[in-house]
Amino acid sequence: MRLSALGLAAMTLTTLLAAAPPTEADGADAVVDLTVRERLTSFFEALATTEAPDTKRVVRIAWWGDSAIVSDGYTGQLRTRLQERFGDAGPGFMLLDTTFDGYLHDGVRMKRHGWSSSNVIQGSLRSGLYGYGGVQSESYGGASTTYTAEAPLTRVDVFYRAFPKAGSLQIFADGAPSATATEETAADAPGDRVWRWTAPEGGVKSVRVRAGGGGQTVAYGVALERGDNGVTVDALGVLGMRARRWLNADADHMKSQLEARSPDLLVLNFGGNERVDPGLTADRHKDEIIETMKHLRAGAPSAACLIVGPIAHGVRVRGKVALDPDLKPVYEGQRAAADALGCAFFDTIEAMGGDDAVELFRKKKRLGGDLSHLNGRGHRAVGDLMADWFLANYDGWKAETTAATP
Repeated sequence: MRLSALGLAAMTLTTLLAAAPPTEADGADAVVDLTVRERLTSFFEALATTEAPDTKRVVRIAWWGDSAIVSDGYTGQLRTRLQERFGDAGPGFMLLDTTFDGYLHDGVRMKRHGWSSSNVIQGSLRSGLYGYGGVQSESYGGASTTYTAEAPLTRVDVFYRAFPKAGSLQIFADGAPSATATEETAADAPGDRVWRWTAPEGGVKSVRVRAGGGGQTVAYGVALERGDNGVTVDALGVLGMRARRWLNADADHMKSQLEARSPDLLVLNFGGNERVDPGLTADRHKDEIIETMKHLRAGAPSAACLIVGPIAHGVRVRGKVALDPDLKPVYEGQRAAADALGCAFFDTIEAMGGDDAVELFRKKKRLGGDLSHLNGRGHRAVGDLMADWFLANYDGWKAETTAATP
């Protein structure tokens, strides 16, 4: 029986109670919030289908942010935790190329060359076509990107732009000497397309995506997935990014990108860069977050939404380390934006330890010397805190829903 993501039968909900409880990180108690349950209900309903017998459902999370997620640190740990509970649907979306350093993805090694790329921060493309991940890559032939995954992939979606006289795209699976599959991207009418390639039985560990020549190829990235049930998290970080820079992307284009990817949860995770903007106020930041979320949500109007506050940043005052006071208007603005939009809000600073978060993470050697970026241990800790929060609220929602069902 296939279940709707928007409604669960009482019998099915009862069977879901057997799911494993969340794991605590460092003994921290995840806060269960009734408002969060209400605002994430559609997302929790989607998650519940992955646990139900005889159902197949891939639940996708689109997580936009800045340098905090460029290396897929805490988003990678969150992905791992959610996949342990709900099923592994693969690594998710990855760029073909970047215009910045430090781009990594948990569970996937990436090797790229030959692309010419532009990102959404620069706003240099008159077309505004930056793709789902904020970077457009192009080549007249020969540029390629190889993705090598730790576990077999069963499906690859290549996001590209079709237009007259465009070149081709090729996929080389598991080091094949010749193209395993080819997609002609030329079309009479320009438009965004997705080329879905399904791997042979057993999947493949390595995929090379290449601009095949014959004209200009324009592409935005690939979605790497496995199986037909579980969760994936698309880590969509751009170095130096501020939320408002997403307004450089064409609205109709972004709508089509979101429609093609069909995420169940939209996450905005900004503020680390905005905190140093001259004249920043809570009201100004609130308006920027609202405008950005509306801009992206147009392509996924039924998706739940979440605003994630930036990690704790520190400053040195008279030789002592303290929480950066410039984060206050950021947090005030984001809370107000979440309420105005009907989105859930995750207080990252509170989860990290509140006013003492910087000192706590510094003592545990989880924070970089700049007091603004997490190291590997810090990313894993924050990812666990986020996972605990998601799972505690999901389990609370599930128990409450089941108790209310005759």
